[in-house]
Amino acid sequence: MGRYLGSVCKLCRRVNDKLFLKGERCDTKCTLDKRKKKTGGKPTRFVKKTSEYGKRLTEKQKARFSARMNEDQFRNLFKQARKMKGSPGQNLLYLLETRLDNVVKKMGFAQSMIGARQMISHGNVKVNNRNLKVPAYRVRIGDKIVINPKLKENIGLKRWRENYTRIPTWLTVDKENLSGEIISLPSRADFSYPVDETLIVELYSR
Repeated sequence: MGRYLGSVCKLCRRVNDKLFLKGERCDTKCTLDKRKKKTGGKPTRFVKKTSEYGKRLTEKQKARFSARMNEDQFRNLFKQARKMKGSPGQNLLYLLETRLDNVVKKMGFAQSMIGARQMISHGNVKVNNRNLKVPAYRVRIGDKIVINPKLKENIGLKRWRENYTRIPTWLTVDKENLSGEIISLPSRADFSYPVDETLIVELYSR
């Protein structure tokens, strides 16, 4: 499966949930919010009852779309989670949460996962003083992340960075110097993916 190049708003509509795939724009110009305002929160047409399989598939799609991964990438990550000790579902969310692209986004240095991924792929991110172009790199406690100073005056990123307040407790961020550090590992309460991971496990266990 190739990379999805269509409208990200369609992905949110497909799972009928806000996934915040476009960063700041999702807070003010979400098409889902506009649709709910027009209909008073009621469906505009007959809605077929979702099957148990459909519910599981939707949860998997929400996680996959949020991570901006294709099916093969996501399935391989789940296989990796299954080999780890503990709950496969929580392991999957942990693997997603600790990816470098997600951490760059969570630190407020990029508005979206795609933006974070491009920043990394273009060589604008250093980890422990080493240029790293691997978005899937798994961060560890003590890792120090520094963004290319040339991006400091980017108007869009600067405004987003200054207003961004949703920094997780397991990260520290120095907005002025475009740097951050992983001070602990995320717990289940820290996971930002809006999904029921048990349904994803059930889907892949069929």
